[in-house]
Amino acid sequence: MAPRPDAILLWRADECAAPGPVHACCLRSTQPGSRAVVYRTREDQGIVGVVDFSSAAAPRPEGGWAAAGMFTPSSRPVPRADLLADDVLGPVFRALRSRRGLPEAAARRLAELLY
Repeated sequence: MAPRPDAILLWRADECAAPGPVHACCLRSTQPGSRAVVYRTREDQGIVGVVDFSSAAAPRPEGGWAAAGMFTPSSRPVPRADLLADDVLGPVFRALRSRRGLPEAAARRLAELLY
């Protein structure tokens, strides 16, 4: 069984255009084995994949945290309208501003939808 996501990453369409290795912004708590969902911003908004992290978070020179990982596009993207219509996910996705942690109930619900 795939790990539950514990964070949301906000990416532009060009950032999530192709699968592969990434060095992505993340939460300070990110460790090898952590998983984050990737939310595409601007056009075609919604969850479009996951990043599985292979390293722990390290400080970035410009501020924040980043870690190495692998981006995998979802075979079942979840559009913003579906996220907002969901009783568990709606409150989490209504006002996204930057990377953020996921409440446990939302992580379980996303795992159901994505895998």
